Amino acid sequence: MNNFEGKHKGLYLLARVWKAVIKREDDYIQKALSLEVNPDLIEIKHNGTADYGKIVYVIKENTGSDGFCATLRFILCFLIFAGQHGFVPKIKLTKEFAYYDAEKSKEIPNPWEYYFVPQEENYDEGNALHVCYASYVHRDAVRNAYALNAYRAEDYHDERTIQICAPLIRKYLALKPELIHDANALLEKSRGAGKHILGVHFRGTDYKQGYNKHPVYVDEKQIIAEIQKAVDTGDFSTIFLASDDAAIGERIREAFRDIELLQHPDVYRSDGEQSVAFSESDRKYHHYLLGYEIARDMFTLSLCDGLVAGKSSVVFMSHLYKRSREEDYAYMRIIDNGNHVNGKEYWEQ
Repeated sequence: MNNFEGKHKGLYLLARVWKAVIKREDDYIQKALSLEVNPDLIEIKHNGTADYGKIVYVIKENTGSDGFCATLRFILCFLIFAGQHGFVPKIKLTKEFAYYDAEKSKEIPNPWEYYFVPQEENYDEGNALHVCYASYVHRDAVRNAYALNAYRAEDYHDERTIQICAPLIRKYLALKPELIHDANALLEKSRGAGKHILGVHFRGTDYKQGYNKHPVYVDEKQIIAEIQKAVDTGDFSTIFLASDDAAIGERIREAFRDIELLQHPDVYRSDGEQSVAFSESDRKYHHYLLGYEIARDMFTLSLCDGLVAGKSSVVFMSHLYKRSREEDYAYMRIIDNGNHVNGKEYWEQ
């Protein structure tokens, strides 16, 4: 490195790029342009001297617009990418995570560890010899190769994806014991009585707005009709309902008076059309609790014997968690009304 380059790195880089453009150095220009779109171009940083012989792959959530279970799907993509390239993953979310809670982070600095058991391998991103940061181009490369799209009904049944995700869930997405305990506790009495439990997920709030590429809303009438079909099999005497909608519980109680209905009672729900994920409240640890409630609902659904739901990341992940335990639903109905095709983007609201 010459003296000018060392003192004026920004100017040197600008001059180097300008020279490449003038001289039509196509290979150099193409490589520069490809960094953000080509997953095979891996940028390695040198942050220190630790973890010799390893490439630490740091997975950070870098958008605040992804819901809890959508984030889990994306992290699975990054974990698959890390495995394909022989990297050692380090999941370390940031303030950009939608469920980051300033108060909770005084106790637990890494928002990932609010809900998940910390990794056994404690790689030091700040002092590792070789560090690579997860990029959405890595996620998209994996998502295009594997069936990890919660908005395609056929992806719920892709055995190759289930088999590659199962060990990753067991190793990296192990939920904390208190969350698992709460999920089991709700179902314990019904299970002890030998009852079969039908898990139902009803996505209200922002799904009613019809965002681009998101599933077409499954309304109350449709979900009740599908629950009726499941109940008519004679296999279910209890319903567990997971929902962000404040009114759907009472509607289901009215429709199925002879069926026991279970819900976690402390879930923050809404009767509006804004996602509760981005809601504000004066309750202590509100954003942390939003994530806890979604994670608990998702896991509770995975403990049920049957499942009726529309397409969503919550349902997709509950199915993956169930299959990661080498279990399967005795009855499974994923309602597919298609997806919206319009210019209405949820992050613009």
